[in-house]
Amino acid sequence: MSSRSPYDELHYPGKFYPQGAPSRIATAATLFGVRAPPLATSRILELGCGEGGHLVPIAAAYPQSSCLGIDSSASAIERARDYAERGGVSACEFRAEDVRSFPEDAGQFDYILVHGVYSWVPEAAQQAILSICARHLKPEGLAYLSYNAYPGGHVRQILRDLSVFHTKDIADPHEKVREARQVCEFIIGAMPPNTLERQLFGRLLGAYNDSDALIRYDLLAEENEPVYFLDFMDGARALGLQFVAESGFAARERPRLPEPVQRWLEAIPDRLVREQYLDFIGCSGFRQSILCRSNRSVEARPSAATLAQVYLRSSLGAVPEAVLTDESAVTFRDVFGRELTCSEPVPKVLYAELGAVFPEALAYPQLRARIEARLAAAAPIDALTEGKLVSLLLQSEDTGALEMYAEPPSFVLAAGAQPQASAVARLQAERGEALTVRGASGLLAADATLRALVGLLDGDRDAARLERDWLRAIGVSEAPHPGALERALRLLAGQGLLVA
Repeated sequence: MSSRSPYDELHYPGKFYPQGAPSRIATAATLFGVRAPPLATSRILELGCGEGGHLVPIAAAYPQSSCLGIDSSASAIERARDYAERGGVSACEFRAEDVRSFPEDAGQFDYILVHGVYSWVPEAAQQAILSICARHLKPEGLAYLSYNAYPGGHVRQILRDLSVFHTKDIADPHEKVREARQVCEFIIGAMPPNTLERQLFGRLLGAYNDSDALIRYDLLAEENEPVYFLDFMDGARALGLQFVAESGFAARERPRLPEPVQRWLEAIPDRLVREQYLDFIGCSGFRQSILCRSNRSVEARPSAATLAQVYLRSSLGAVPEAVLTDESAVTFRDVFGRELTCSEPVPKVLYAELGAVFPEALAYPQLRARIEARLAAAAPIDALTEGKLVSLLLQSEDTGALEMYAEPPSFVLAAGAQPQASAVARLQAERGEALTVRGASGLLAADATLRALVGLLDGDRDAARLERDWLRAIGVSEAPHPGALERALRLLAGQGLLVA
């Protein structure tokens, strides 16, 4: 194969995608009644791994796992190998090869990850991707594929058609991107103000504001064909795969739909058809679908029974004197200072109980028992109340008020005498990137001050030296407030950024 690919024209930076993380995939599958493979010792394959921005943090979070990344760009693979080496990650192999040449004797994998690839390759490569998932997925394995979808894809297609048309005679990739951005801005600016069209296209173009590479490899991609969900699933089902859930599963529940719409959807017996209607209702333009083998049982929706298999965590806390068992409004605040106000007893007790044990997590049965004990006299948990509790938990996960895990999170919860962050976290801080947190299940957009601290957490500094070097790194003579270092270290520990 050629040593260069189209992605060598303009650097496409690697990054971590939380929805494509095995821990998030495992949690979503568990909520739909599908047992996920153990994360710590899993075998993971990423197709289209780029320069390792997604796979290397996953391998760092699970050092006993075995990870394989392939990509058609030889230069990206070299950068991925360098990233893994600098990050001290050994259980991660990278190979430069086309998905259509993936060896049949590669064995089977617990998790197969395909983010940002399927819609951007020819039909033969799309078929190869699905065939790899069908052939190389373990019996209890899970595959994750993201792809551009209709009907929302129609809107993006207009900007894409404009960009391709305007730049068809331009060869230089940098000039091509500049011209594409300018013509889109010009045409949108020419639209009548305060119109739906101008708002819609302006919001879409805003997604490309900070990335020339995204314009080159999305709007100007040689291949970029959205697909309707049902058409995608036809191809998957033909190969013995079935739909489990969207990785952003809570959002797919659409709890705020009008009651008549919810009843109408519930009356549709085919879950996949319901999903397609939800795409029309939400004008969905992007999907992040989890698949498994077709012989496995999948629940139609999360329930108290499937929630019983997950663990919940939240840093939301209220003032000690807050009254939780009446209808008075109580404001909760998390470790980042974000606020949430509620007045109903069940959510108030829910957040208070999780906040009381943070950074530990509670299994759902434990949390339910705690809520019931608090509210036994005021509002015992009957079937109706538990149904509302399930919906509340899903909505809370969707908004970030709490986290869910298929396995109990095992983070280093105390800084220790000489605090240490992983080499991957220190590299991300050095590069000014968002930090991969919580066992490679989320991202923390750390500011320069926090990144400077993470960069110093090499395990060689005690608290006094660490604070001295930190203040020097951020260019101040004294801490901005008393206990700043201790609070920052607690934040990092709570986000799973410290290692033993």
